[in-house]
Amino acid sequence: MKFFAKFIFCYVLIFLCSGNVFSKNVFTLDKSLSEISFELPVLLADNVEGKFINIDGFVILDVENKNSNKALFSVELKSLEFNYEKYRKLLYSNIFFDVENFPISLIGTNKFTIPLNSNFIQLNTELQIKDIVHIIPIVIEINYLANDLVQVKTSFKFSRTAYDLGKGSWLSTLFLSDKIYLKANLFLNRDQNPSIN
Repeated sequence: MKFFAKFIFCYVLIFLCSGNVFSKNVFTLDKSLSEISFELPVLLADNVEGKFINIDGFVILDVENKNSNKALFSVELKSLEFNYEKYRKLLYSNIFFDVENFPISLIGTNKFTIPLNSNFIQLNTELQIKDIVHIIPIVIEINYLANDLVQVKTSFKFSRTAYDLGKGSWLSTLFLSDKIYLKANLFLNRDQNPSIN
């Protein structure tokens, strides 16, 4: 649960350090519309495919100080739905995600600028799985669907072994690919009355 406590601490810290949150544009994730899915290629078998049911996140945009822009998203690992149900306990064990000690994974970034003449933006994000953090460059597509509704789409890959996902015989990349592919289709609502929940 140490990781979960760290997530809550980061969530509150971002709001506190952002100054007067009421003077900024705060967008919160619409969980009913958003989806984060993944795929792990498997040699001579069906790829591991699934999606996370419990996801959360927010974006803070400060038009006066772009260095205060922040985004943070999380997934609850136990909410994973995937096509290899018989390996669920293995995936949750310390051989892979160790969800007992690290139930949530995070991805976040800050000090970014929203382009005025393009729907695409390149970001360096911090992806944290277990207690391991790496910088992952991603490109996101932003679609303004309405004044208070924004769609954000991205897809990227990261190294499974860089996050110690697979120990012993499961460490080998001969059967399980080293690359995990993640796709996000997120919808964000502008919060008219932002506050810390």
